[in-house]
Amino acid sequence: MKFFIISFFVCFCLLSFSQGIRFFEGTIEQVKAEAASKNKFIFIDCYTTWCGPCKWLAKNVFTNENIGKFYNQHFINYALDMEKGEGKDFAKKYGIHAYPTLLFIDSKGNVQHRYVGACDTITFLAIGQQALDTVNNFGSLIRKYQQGNRQPDFLAKYALMCASVYYPYDINEYFSTQPDTALIREINLQIMERYQPNLFSREFNYVLKNFDLFVEKYGFNRIFSYLTNNTSKNLYALSTQKDFNAEKEIDKILSNNVSTYYDFWKSSFLMEFYGYYKIKRYAEYIQQAKRFIVQAKSSTPYIQSCLLFLLENVKTRVTDENLNKEILSFLTSYYAELASVENTEFLINIAFISARAKDKETASNWVKRLNRETLSETHKKEYDELIKLIQSL
Repeated sequence: MKFFIISFFVCFCLLSFSQGIRFFEGTIEQVKAEAASKNKFIFIDCYTTWCGPCKWLAKNVFTNENIGKFYNQHFINYALDMEKGEGKDFAKKYGIHAYPTLLFIDSKGNVQHRYVGACDTITFLAIGQQALDTVNNFGSLIRKYQQGNRQPDFLAKYALMCASVYYPYDINEYFSTQPDTALIREINLQIMERYQPNLFSREFNYVLKNFDLFVEKYGFNRIFSYLTNNTSKNLYALSTQKDFNAEKEIDKILSNNVSTYYDFWKSSFLMEFYGYYKIKRYAEYIQQAKRFIVQAKSSTPYIQSCLLFLLENVKTRVTDENLNKEILSFLTSYYAELASVENTEFLINIAFISARAKDKETASNWVKRLNRETLSETHKKEYDELIKLIQSL
């Protein structure tokens, strides 16, 4: 019996020891000393007690067995509340302003890597692997920058790294090294997407003026989304000002910068501003959406792409029955433009809009064109949600 109890205790301890990340308990100086003695970096979970994503990460990622094996092998792990005890000064020293911040330092306190926000196990594993890469991790890049490296290729890499870890960087420094003709490079588009240069910047206006060229290389949705998302974000920032008028602000943007598609862009920017997740003026959004489609057909070669873009966003944003009926009625005259489109996204989107318009028959007819067995896991979830919605009508 005694042997059984001891064996059970040993097995239980081994099992517990192997599950998830083991966090060191002690002071910051003690964890540094531990890291120095083991010749390891320190991973620090910078959290607060009120932070929902912090709690989710602790419950769903830190407890993962594979994560535990990797992090326990390569790091001394430490959790520190940024609003209590040593955490307050630590947050000031390392510029921790968002939570969770996943910080990696060496035993001397030098930053090696960082990441802001919750993430899944695959991403968290990749973050740890990148932290161990002393040539390409954040700490290595920032030290090279501080030592004076200003080569354009390095600055591009540094800019993307700063954006990914929410570290401030003046992107104008990098773009000053790039001629207009280089702005169409993939790396520069990525940087524009991450930093969203202001609406009067050379970079934004170059994409706007050369929309057709960018679409040809990168596709309609990516370029249209970059331009409209950037505009919506900037207009929202201005919207708190006295006498703000979205149309007038858009006219300022377009007046000296667009030789073609003026009315199309005006309706596009207004539509996406009203549909912006911090605005949600969906009645006005639907009105501008109709103007957007009219302009797309009359003045651009992108009517089909615009229709598909609109369907996806109406499905995502608009739940009001009458607004769904309004846009559905409007779109019936454009179905010919979509005759050649039978892809899954289109069928799911138009079926959702029909269902939310309480048109059970039309929604059911669209769904019949889908084969659940051939759908991806994501589309299967949408399909099942759609079926439940139709059955509830």
